[in-house]
Amino acid sequence: MTTTLYADVLFLINFSMDFISLWASSLLGSRPRKALRMSLAAAVGALYGVAGVILGISGAAAYITAAAFAVIMCMISFGFCGGARGLIRQSALVWICGALLSGIMTAILSFTKNTAVPISQKGSPTVLIAAAAGIVAIVAVRLIKRTKKTQRVTVCVEFRENSAAFEALCDSGNLLSDPISGDPVITVSRHAVDSLCGKEATGALCRCDTEEIVKLGLPVRMIPRKTVDKTTLACALVPDKTYIKSSDGTKEVRCLISPADCPRDWFGGCSATVPYELIP
Repeated sequence: MTTTLYADVLFLINFSMDFISLWASSLLGSRPRKALRMSLAAAVGALYGVAGVILGISGAAAYITAAAFAVIMCMISFGFCGGARGLIRQSALVWICGALLSGIMTAILSFTKNTAVPISQKGSPTVLIAAAAGIVAIVAVRLIKRTKKTQRVTVCVEFRENSAAFEALCDSGNLLSDPISGDPVITVSRHAVDSLCGKEATGALCRCDTEEIVKLGLPVRMIPRKTVDKTTLACALVPDKTYIKSSDGTKEVRCLISPADCPRDWFGGCSATVPYELIP
């Protein structure tokens, strides 16, 4: 008995699975979602899936190449994710979401075999099952994401010879990041940044006064920030060191600091908002 696989159907199924896995992992990892970049990454993953079947890649080689392509897909979709650790973490989330999706598909297929649901040999019901599994996976990931408890942490920042510490609210909806490096951005009330680089420098950062920033020699990154009706640019300071302290411990993180002209306790009673991915 032989099984016939159609390359176009196999590509479509792999593309759908990879895209859903990337989308779900972006929700869990609080990464910005760009459909075009994720579609390109999913296409690369789907081409690998078809090539793997044609070339007969199996065993250890299959796991190694699959891991490599997961990293490549993450880089295409989300950039460098703030460094090697962030990239590995996000790639692991893609693997987990892919395994979740595969498990759901297997369960649905097993269920249909034990019922009167007809399964065609032409492959179209398989695509429908993949779509159903994708919907279930997205719902499951959203439920998991909602279980993440909002918590407060302490952020300690060092810049040149100065340091500052302030309380911050964890926000899984904070998706600001450097479009080149992928470094996440901590948005901080300007009052908490004054002691770090001075009121003059903080004011220049809030105003995005590039002439004054260059004059003061501040290392900054320009961060695109979207609102309902327009896209603006925010200035983010590149600190020397940043530490996040929570109930689970302390870790050094790679991030950017963007001062905002708002009250000190603007962020739910805290001075800053921290992306969830930076929490220890």
